[in-house]
Amino acid sequence: MKKVGIISGSGFIESDIIKLFLNQDFDVKISTADISIKENYQHLMELNNAQALHICELDEYNTTAIIDFVKDCDYIIHLNVNNRLVSKTVF
Repeated sequence: MKKVGIISGSGFIESDIIKLFLNQDFDVKISTADISIKENYQHLMELNNAQALHICELDEYNTTAIIDFVKDCDYIIHLNVNNRLVSKTVF
């Protein structure tokens, strides 16, 4: 099964992207800044095929953490539009 990693993927608009991949039988790994704040991503657990959804805490400013997050992904989608991240080269 293919896996997609979605960085900053727990928001309302992002849920449509997640739903699309889940419905296409992907494993979907999404990041959240603070995994203890379940209301940020709990709505995603109600999607069809949510058993293929994996929520991970990720510090998006930590290059090593990002590399770790994406290493087992076939596809990567980065949805954070923070200028500080966009201007920094990760790889």
